[in-house]
Amino acid sequence: MKRSTIAFACLALMMVSSAFAISPSDDLLIAGAARTNRWRSDLYINNAGASTVSVDVLWLEQEQANPNPVSRTFDVGPDETLILDDVILNDFGMTNAGGAFRIIVTGGEVTANLLVFAGFNDPIGGTYGSGFEAIPASAATGAGETTTLMGLASTSSFYTNLFALAGADGVTMDLDLLDPDGEELDTATVTLEAYEPWLSFRTNLWDLGTFENGTLLARVSDGSAVILGSKIDENSLDPTTLETAFGAGAGSVDGTYQFAVYDSLTFASGGNLVIDEAVVETINGTYVNFDKVDGSDNPECTLIFLWGIGLTPTAVEDFESGVEFTDSYPDGGDMTWTVTFTVDDNLGFVGTVDAVGANFTSPDTGCNGTFPTQLFEGGKSN
Repeated sequence: MKRSTIAFACLALMMVSSAFAISPSDDLLIAGAARTNRWRSDLYINNAGASTVSVDVLWLEQEQANPNPVSRTFDVGPDETLILDDVILNDFGMTNAGGAFRIIVTGGEVTANLLVFAGFNDPIGGTYGSGFEAIPASAATGAGETTTLMGLASTSSFYTNLFALAGADGVTMDLDLLDPDGEELDTATVTLEAYEPWLSFRTNLWDLGTFENGTLLARVSDGSAVILGSKIDENSLDPTTLETAFGAGAGSVDGTYQFAVYDSLTFASGGNLVIDEAVVETINGTYVNFDKVDGSDNPECTLIFLWGIGLTPTAVEDFESGVEFTDSYPDGGDMTWTVTFTVDDNLGFVGTVDAVGANFTSPDTGCNGTFPTQLFEGGKSN
């Protein structure tokens, strides 16, 4: 397999599709986790700091408040990654369970990601699944705030599961389902207690039958929550993680923003950008575009690109009309990006990413030329 600063093989992304927009904190929430006779969950916790930290991993049960959850404590050294394989069974002793995780850190901050994947009695075979990132509790959508989640479907080809995890004060939220024109199709109110995980299987909170290309508009009136979705192919059972704009509250435009980049097939890549004194200082992201096909439904370009390397600090307002820069890769090839976005009043943003490849040689010549436009969406995390 080809491995370089440009990309890793696309198969890995297809196995575990996630936006990879991970942010460090000393209090992290993972909205969904499961262990059944077919699914397992592996938890990864990384300490990028210079000192050892103490990490408490708390298991949160569905359909109840969790004021005193069961927990396990681990020490994680500098630059170490703690890997908890089949964490629900091996560390919490449960063979069949659904819920969520909270991670509390003493002595520093960590990042964490949960991989939920098949691998036991799987009717199709193979190992596939989704990555559920750990979101800082401070980035949860709070009272008076809204967030959106795109790409929902309930058809013969796809269905969507929704997950939420309430914060310390529980949550009351209205969940509106919108069509692509922004018209409300249905709405439901969900109330959860403190640190209560919630699952809507096949979006069963709305009794609508078939819909596609739906957008969830979550309006929080009390408490706070983190929300995510998983869009599942009915034939392959392969899921893709759908993510909201986290921490979209009022305040200064300055801060760190987590983002996702979506193609029309809802494959997602992502990362973060940093704004300081109304200037975009850095963009750190990954990019893949399976829309660039060769006519036989196979992608011409199977690389996953690190992007943002060539950006020079640029005023936020300049991105309203589009900012162009080029990333050049040591293994060969250049990608020229045109990034457009507008930050809204709640400090979420939405825009587009256009890419043009050049100077790629065999076997990556399919990465030359113009890629289809991708949706660029994110929200402030701190």
